[in-house]
Amino acid sequence: MSRNQEKILTCLRQAMEPMSAYAILDRVRNAGISHPPTVYRALNDLMQKGMVHRLQSRSAFVACDHGACDGKLAFAICRRCDKVVEIPLSDEDQAGLLGLAPDEISPEQVTLEIAGLCVVCSPTEPA
Repeated sequence: MSRNQEKILTCLRQAMEPMSAYAILDRVRNAGISHPPTVYRALNDLMQKGMVHRLQSRSAFVACDHGACDGKLAFAICRRCDKVVEIPLSDEDQAGLLGLAPDEISPEQVTLEIAGLCVVCSPTEPA
């Protein structure tokens, strides 16, 4: 892993929340990373290694909960506090989701994000 990749991965792990590329850039400037293309290049490399995931709905990135994975996963995201939980998908789950594509589209990947409220942010029912 390159120095830039290490700095960006550390930044995401410490943040414990989804971050945009520009928010990452703001946090790693003091480490000598000062250009957006440098951040995007490192993020792309980390995503290829399965160490970082992109949340499509938020245009943001999170560090993999498992260190690295095969990319077969979905995300549950709290819409209030931005907590992200990875949901591993089996090969069968992945195939089933890809199978939902219409015949005129040849599916290549699935991005599944479930929005809601986590236990902490959910309103409690009155007793």
